[in-house]
Amino acid sequence: MELLQAPEGDIVATHPATLFGRILAVLMMVLPGAAMVWFGMQVSGSDADARMPLLAGGGSLLALGVLAIVQQNRSKVVVRADGIERWGLRGKIWALRWAEMIELRYRAVKMRVYHVIPAGTNIYVTLTDPQGKKRRLPSNMKGMDVLAERVADQQTAAHFPQARATIDRGEEVRFGKALILDREKISVRKLLGGYKSCALPDIEKVAVEAGFLRIRQTGKFLAFGGGSVGAIPNVFLFLRLLDSLIARPAAIPADREFSTQASVG
Repeated sequence: MELLQAPEGDIVATHPATLFGRILAVLMMVLPGAAMVWFGMQVSGSDADARMPLLAGGGSLLALGVLAIVQQNRSKVVVRADGIERWGLRGKIWALRWAEMIELRYRAVKMRVYHVIPAGTNIYVTLTDPQGKKRRLPSNMKGMDVLAERVADQQTAAHFPQARATIDRGEEVRFGKALILDREKISVRKLLGGYKSCALPDIEKVAVEAGFLRIRQTGKFLAFGGGSVGAIPNVFLFLRLLDSLIARPAAIPADREFSTQASVG
């Protein structure tokens, strides 16, 4: 098994955890735990049987809250010139170079309250190393949108030359089970199994709208294929390869919306 090398390049950016996790720990664990301990101390001698459960439960909750705050204080993602590092309570948890991120999955969800009030965007990025082990970036990092964009750009740039060379040799590049791309056509998985193909000159438009990739074929009313962005590994690499193969700006619009929408309440 080949050992993975940790990135050693210059630090480009550091993304610590947001304050939300610490505030939640205070509200849900520290304050209730402290209140239980205080009530336990106020119990009179005649109610001594109720004191120990209050003190034990409150102390445990208080300790867990403090541990959660310390963990969030140490949680961060360090972006280096040649890769990223994930840090947590025990120090460095994992590190990967851009070239070793053989698969990237990206999913963004715009949250709304009662379908109207914006409540932020949750971004989920999962990386897979050459050994098949998945590494997830916490979604509560400061500047998560910038971090996700950096990771996607660098991972795509690291794998584009090899993928393009593979296509130029007449071989195909697979993007999970969803898509297959070569220099003449694109193939998408059919609902009942197997694949259907469309020649690259017959592609009318490739768009990303509301978190879904849609491929339209010239002369066809329904979309030829596509799928959820989050279900397609290396979707940014796929789009960049298509950009280089089709070379028709009208076919692949630059304005792409990778975020799906969800509502609470």
